[in-house]
Amino acid sequence: MQIMWFSANSSTDMCFTSQKALINGLASNGYDVQLINQDSLNTNMGINCQHFTIGFSNFPGMKSASLAKNMARWLNQQESTDGCIAIVDWRLIAKLHRVLIMKKIPWILLDRSPPADKGVLAKLQWPVWRKAWKLVAKSTSAKGTVVSANHQQYVQNRINIVSNKICQLPAGVNLEVFEPRPNSRKLKLIYHGRLDRHRGVLALPMLLRKSISAGLDISMKLIGDGDCFDELQKIALVMDQLTVYPRMPVVEVANHLRESTIGILPMPDIDMWAISSPLKRSEYCASGLLIFGIDHDGHRFDSSDYPWLKLVPQHDFHEEGIRWFSELSDSRISEFAKSSREFAEENLSWEITLNLLIQSIQSISER
Repeated sequence: MQIMWFSANSSTDMCFTSQKALINGLASNGYDVQLINQDSLNTNMGINCQHFTIGFSNFPGMKSASLAKNMARWLNQQESTDGCIAIVDWRLIAKLHRVLIMKKIPWILLDRSPPADKGVLAKLQWPVWRKAWKLVAKSTSAKGTVVSANHQQYVQNRINIVSNKICQLPAGVNLEVFEPRPNSRKLKLIYHGRLDRHRGVLALPMLLRKSISAGLDISMKLIGDGDCFDELQKIALVMDQLTVYPRMPVVEVANHLRESTIGILPMPDIDMWAISSPLKRSEYCASGLLIFGIDHDGHRFDSSDYPWLKLVPQHDFHEEGIRWFSELSDSRISEFAKSSREFAEENLSWEITLNLLIQSIQSISER
């Protein structure tokens, strides 16, 4: 079976990790996958599939719309589409929808997150997101995907759509790339991902500073790009225990995680993060890290309490962090690290998510 995967992301985007894992997984299971996105043909993506490059406008706010319009034109020119299934980013489906109907191609909406940007861009994106899910609800040959039960409820609270048209695809992790390494059990904190203000990352240097003032032997690494990157680098210049790195390849991120002890989840308790399934959370676990963060549904795995996962109210983030760090003996860190990795092995492999996607593909192809 042929899968046309229409992505609004470049393979260099941090958020493309999930798509890459699923595309490679489909290819390994015998699917003929075509990736259609903005990357140039000579981009080294590490993806086992055919690739087609689509141009777009660089005019502010028009990238996704122009990309989708050009994708629709490309799809319209394809002669043989019998037996195809399309997987389409929510930012693209409005322009592609009519061509998919005309060619009788069933499709699956890919929603890894509703609009997470702030300001004018978010105001432009929300109507597009709502329209995407309304198209799923109305179509007889479409399904939609979300990352969690809370994400599904968020969609259903806003769109009149039945549950059997939605599939949950939680963030998985490559257990071979992200794996633990025995190391000294000093307190080494790490965060990787977007370094944006609305993700709560500016609370992290203060957490480190207060921990040092409390007498803890502790350090912190921050990895990523974002609107706080320059400010965080300036703070790091006067804090020897803080290191800030720009965005880097996944393999390098995995090496830094192996050298760390505790992964941080600072995203605040708002709808956007409470419905998420952050990939970094799975990568922390696979690397045998303990996890400390703000308590909300997006940071929990389920309703269970895990000793290696410490989530606290947002207003107590610093104080509770220092208290927990102070209680972590070398033996407890080793014990918790082992349990964290075991949880990843049992629950977080991409194979689990891939099988759920394959089930959706099979169900929609039978209609």
